[in-house]
Amino acid sequence: PTVPHFVAAEKTFSVTSLETRVAGQTKIDAQAYFRDAISGILNKGPFPPKVNQPTQYTIHWLITNQSTDVKDVEVKAFLGGNVRFVGVSKVAAGSSPAYNERTQEITWKIDRIPATTGVIGKPAETVFQIEATPSSSDLGRFMSLIGETTIKAVDEFTGVELFERD
Repeated sequence: PTVPHFVAAEKTFSVTSLETRVAGQTKIDAQAYFRDAISGILNKGPFPPKVNQPTQYTIHWLITNQSTDVKDVEVKAFLGGNVRFVGVSKVAAGSSPAYNERTQEITWKIDRIPATTGVIGKPAETVFQIEATPSSSDLGRFMSLIGETTIKAVDEFTGVELFERD
């Protein structure tokens, strides 16, 4: 019944192929600690912080990667005013965080993160130490230690660039 009257055939058929690729999701979680015995990094300084006296903190960046492998991962953030990178860091994946003293930007690069990292098992993590020295203009206010943290990666399955901020 599907054969048009002008076609000299007994039956017709068709073949099609449909491929749907669903990208994964990569998330970054930034955490700051004064007391951080688990990291093995000792922070010094007064807590609560005092004007013109440096206090050290550890920053943890934790990456969770959902259902696909990602590559060319880059995490970035700017340090707040009167905050500097101390140089102490610990890395579970990728290279050590790099600090640009001129722009006060910290960058962490990882070549590849497998699917389900941080979902099944531990997240990819780096820990680094910063030092904040509050000025008199910070008195009675919250002092920004680190700005917005962003993560950029390429989904290996779809080729799509993933972007997230914390």
